[in-house]
Amino acid sequence: MKHGALDRLRARLLGEVVGPADAGYDTVRRVYNAMIDKRPAVIARCLGTADVVAAVRFAREEGLLIAVRGGGHSVAGHGMCDDGLVIDLSLMRGVHVDPQRRTVRVQGGALLADVDRETQLHGLAIPTGQMSETGIAGLTLNGGVGMMLHKYGLTCDNLLSADVVTVDGGLVTARADSHQELFWALRGGGGNFGVVTSFEFQAHPVGPMMLAGFLAHPVEQAEEVLTFLRDFSATSPSHLSADALFIHAPEADFVPEEFQGMPMVALFVRYFGPMEDAWDTVRPLRDFGSPLYDSLGPMPLVAVQSMLDAFTPAGNLHYWTSEFLPSFDAEQIAAVAAIGADLPSSLTTINVHPFDTAATAVAADATAFAHREDSWLIHVICQWKDPADSDRCRAWVKKASVQLKAFSHGNTYLNTTSEDDETDRVRAFWDEPRLARLARVKAMYDPDNLLRFNHNITPAPPRTPR
Repeated sequence: MKHGALDRLRARLLGEVVGPADAGYDTVRRVYNAMIDKRPAVIARCLGTADVVAAVRFAREEGLLIAVRGGGHSVAGHGMCDDGLVIDLSLMRGVHVDPQRRTVRVQGGALLADVDRETQLHGLAIPTGQMSETGIAGLTLNGGVGMMLHKYGLTCDNLLSADVVTVDGGLVTARADSHQELFWALRGGGGNFGVVTSFEFQAHPVGPMMLAGFLAHPVEQAEEVLTFLRDFSATSPSHLSADALFIHAPEADFVPEEFQGMPMVALFVRYFGPMEDAWDTVRPLRDFGSPLYDSLGPMPLVAVQSMLDAFTPAGNLHYWTSEFLPSFDAEQIAAVAAIGADLPSSLTTINVHPFDTAATAVAADATAFAHREDSWLIHVICQWKDPADSDRCRAWVKKASVQLKAFSHGNTYLNTTSEDDETDRVRAFWDEPRLARLARVKAMYDPDNLLRFNHNITPAPPRTPR
C-alpha cells in the first residue's frame, strides 16, 4: 500500500482500522478454525454501511483484494486473506423484527444466537443452521441447513432482500423485483458479488418452547440406528427434525457420567410443533432400541439452537467434508456406520441429515443453490487440538470423502467444505450453465474480481474428448 494509506482509511471510517503493526492485530485476524492463519494487509472493523462503502472504495484505490468477515465461522477461512483488505462486519450485529409482517432485518455480522434472541421475543424464528455461533451471512449465502429444513426450507429460501455494497462502491438492494440476477446469485452462490450489509428474512411462528434432546445408542448398533432413522424420516411430520450424530459423548450435565467420552451414535431430536402433541410425536424415536440415555425434554428454542456448540468450540483445528447421497440403502448405511465407528479424534463428529420436503420442493433454477434432490447429507466435522495430529486427521477426512463419493454424484454443501480442493468440489456442485450464469453476475457486480476469497465461480475449461 502507498505511504500513509492506513491513516487515510482511518480518517474515513467510524470503525477501527487495524494493521499488522497495531496492538490487537493477531486477535482480530483470528477466526473459528485454528487451521486458518492468514495475515491481511489491513482489517477494517466497520460500524455501518457507510464504513463498508469507504472500505471498498479504499480497496479499489489501493488495488487490494477483499475478503469479508461476517461471523468468522467459515471452515475454509473465507473471512480472512493474505495481503489484502478484510472488511470485518463483526461489530454490525443488529437485528430488527417486524412482528406484524413477520420479517426480520439482520446486519451482516450477526450470529445465529443474535437472531434467535430477538425473534423469539415475538414467538418467531428464521430457519438457520445448527450452531448458535455461526454467522448469518455466510450461512445464508451458501444455503443454510438446519432443523426447520423440512418445513420451511433453507435459510436462503427465506431471504426476501439484501442490501449490498458493490465493488464499485455503490449500494443496491437485491430482491425478487430489483436486481433479480443478483438476488438469484446471493441465494446459494456464496459471497462473490459484493458485501451484504443487511439481510431481510421471512420469519415463522416457532417456539418459544420445544421438545429436544439426544437418544444415544452404542456405536456398534449404528447400522440399525441409521436404518431406523431412514424409515422413520420417510413419514415423520415436517415439524420434527431427527438427525444422527456420531460423537464421543461430552462431559455435560445431560450425559450420565458412566457414558462420558464413550463413542456412540445419537439421534438428535427437535420437535417444534404444537407442544400438546410433542411427546406422542416423538414416542417412536424413544421406543426404538434400548438407548444408553434419553435426554429429551422441553426447553426454549434459544437453548436448542446452541446444543451443538459444545461439540465444536472455536479454537480447535478443523478439516471438514460433506456429501449428498442420493439414496440411503444398506450399502450406504454400512459405509457411513463404518466411517462413524473410526473417528480419528474424540472431538470429531459426523452429522447425518435427511435432506427433503420443503428444501427440495424449490425449483432447481430458482436459486443459485444447486442441490434440490431428496437425499442424505453426510457432514464430516473433523477437529483436533494438537497440530502434530493434522496430517493424520486430514488424511482420514480425505479417505472418508473418497468412500462417500463412491455413492454420490459429487455434490457437496459449500458451508462444510474445507479449502484445499475447493475448486473441483465447487464445479461438481454447480453445473456449467449455473456456473456461467454466476460468472455473468460476478462480471456485472465485481468486474475487477476483487472479491476472490469465496468460492471459485470461474467455469471449468472445456473437456478434451478421450
